[in-house]
Amino acid sequence: MLEGYWHFQCPECGFGDRELGRLAGDQELTCEVCVEEDRGAVRLERWLPQTAIPGYARLRGALAA
Repeated sequence: MLEGYWHFQCPECGFGDRELGRLAGDQELTCEVCVEEDRGAVRLERWLPQTAIPGYARLRGALAA
């Protein structure tokens, strides 16, 4: 079974994939920061990336040259 990856951002604290440096997996639905700071389980806003693997096209272009 393939696992999908999502861009994400927490609507409560603003923490997202840019700060973490990676995309969220299919099973990551709540904000880790809010849970650790006792704000409760805040559901992440998630959306699909433009490419399946971030940076893959850039890397492939460099290898093709």
